[in-house]
Amino acid sequence: MRGTPKKEDLFKIPNLLCYLRILMVPLFIYLFLTKYYWQSAVVVLLAAGTDILDGYIARHFNMTTDWGKFIDPVADKMMQFSMLILTIFKIKWVLILVVCFTLKEIILLVVGIYIYHNDYNLSGSNWAGKLCTVVMDTVLLIFIAFDNIPEALAIVLVGIVIVVLLTSFAVYLSQYKKLYDEHIKKKKA
Repeated sequence: MRGTPKKEDLFKIPNLLCYLRILMVPLFIYLFLTKYYWQSAVVVLLAAGTDILDGYIARHFNMTTDWGKFIDPVADKMMQFSMLILTIFKIKWVLILVVCFTLKEIILLVVGIYIYHNDYNLSGSNWAGKLCTVVMDTVLLIFIAFDNIPEALAIVLVGIVIVVLLTSFAVYLSQYKKLYDEHIKKKKA
């Protein structure tokens, strides 16, 4: 059983980039709260760049680890959750998105931890998760960087994100169920 990650996995370059992304979260929060909106948006873009880079390095140089598959989405969700909470101050409709996002992430986190600690093979991200991240981050960046967004546009953008978020949730639950079913079959065999 994998209670803790391997020491050699902790310091692989992709995982170090995840830690850097985690450290960018407080910087983003500080810049946003001090009303340096476009600078806080730049921090988010830099964090997204490290996300792309760590994924490329992990796959291209065969540095994919189970720890990386766990910590990478944690880093992503920390930034996304920070963006969501802070944009409520600018766009009240984001509160609905915060509730949907929080419920989705809590359920997937619990299932993900269960799978990780029971030696299932985590498959990493999927197309729906990547699409959800791109759509949500783009909409949140618009909300962060620009003032005076018309309320009707804000409602439409929040609605689009909710649809993509629920689609991603359904795809992940389906994959986790398939993984669980395969695990049960192997145990019975």
